[in-house]
Amino acid sequence: MILANELFKTDKVPPSAFESLLILLSPFAPHITEELWEKLGHKESINLEKWPEYNPELAKEEEIEIVIQVNGKLRGKFTASPEITQEEALKKAKEDEKVKSYLEGKELIKEIYVPGKLVSFVIKG
Repeated sequence: MILANELFKTDKVPPSAFESLLILLSPFAPHITEELWEKLGHKESINLEKWPEYNPELAKEEEIEIVIQVNGKLRGKFTASPEITQEEALKKAKEDEKVKSYLEGKELIKEIYVPGKLVSFVIKG
């Protein structure tokens, strides 16, 4: 569905992208995809086509959203590179204005970092 939505945003759909979409849809809608495949000028059945290959490089996130919690409650969010280190994530979380107000004057008991997901602070007081 994501691919279909992206294709609708463009003015002209590249034939290779449309063909890949048809191949992926063929197990679910065999009759209509076969008809569309023939309309594109292909002589062989769509069922004889090779399944599209997955490229992990294209699926990598450029930015991720990291959640900030204080005592288990959501207090903020920030975006960062997927390669962000624990130290950088903790620093960026502590710089958030909302989080600063919760940490100010309180004893910080524990800092938890789940890579690419969240930063959590446990405070006392």
